[in-house]
Amino acid sequence: MIVLQPIRQVLATAMLLAFGVGCAAVAQAAGIVISPVVLEIGSPRKAIAVTINNDGDDSITFQTDALTWQQVNGLDQYEPTDELVVVPAIVVVPAHASQTIRVMLRSPALSPQERTYRLLIENITEELKPASAETSVTFKFGHNLPVMVAPAGKTVQAVQWKPCIPESAAKSNQTCVRLLNAGNRRIKIKSLTVTGEGWKQEFVLDAPQNVLTGAEREWRIPLATGQTGAVRALQVDTAQGEILQATDGNF
Repeated sequence: MIVLQPIRQVLATAMLLAFGVGCAAVAQAAGIVISPVVLEIGSPRKAIAVTINNDGDDSITFQTDALTWQQVNGLDQYEPTDELVVVPAIVVVPAHASQTIRVMLRSPALSPQERTYRLLIENITEELKPASAETSVTFKFGHNLPVMVAPAGKTVQAVQWKPCIPESAAKSNQTCVRLLNAGNRRIKIKSLTVTGEGWKQEFVLDAPQNVLTGAEREWRIPLATGQTGAVRALQVDTAQGEILQATDGNF
């Protein structure tokens, strides 16, 4: 039998696998299907419904929890919060059945910036039937879903960039740029295009990366032979197909 740590302890030690913003609309694990996996709250007074389908042969009990989601120096950070209300906090999903939980803000106050959280759905079933008679290992799964509360008023998309500091840390065959999301909503970056004096280089990320509002992230971008000198401009291509021209900032 595998003993799992409490879900907040797992997060603290960076051992919980999280679904990224913008991933598939349905999460599946061990006969469990959760939909949606990206929760967009368009109004502070609106509640979002999350459906948990259990296609297995055993009843499963889940416990929910909520965390704030911030980014500091390019790293995701989570803290416990009571700003989200999740009902019910504990849900039992019978075999071959489904249950719905609802998520909403505790306070309907408006904010000019998008607010970001994570909804944790942890399997706390005490006993689970092994997958086969040949195995005695039981796996339990936790789901970590992004929750975004839309900003009040018009959505603003704005990005700023500057060279990484210290510049001496960059190798001669690469350049480094640091990006600030100066808008009021997250952006999900698919690729970056840097332009220098007489050259241009596109850098496609292995997987799209989120930059939350007010957060910064930096990348070291490999350059081709002959591409030398300072970066003059930066273009950001998002996973939603948007093209953003970053301004030269002093953040």
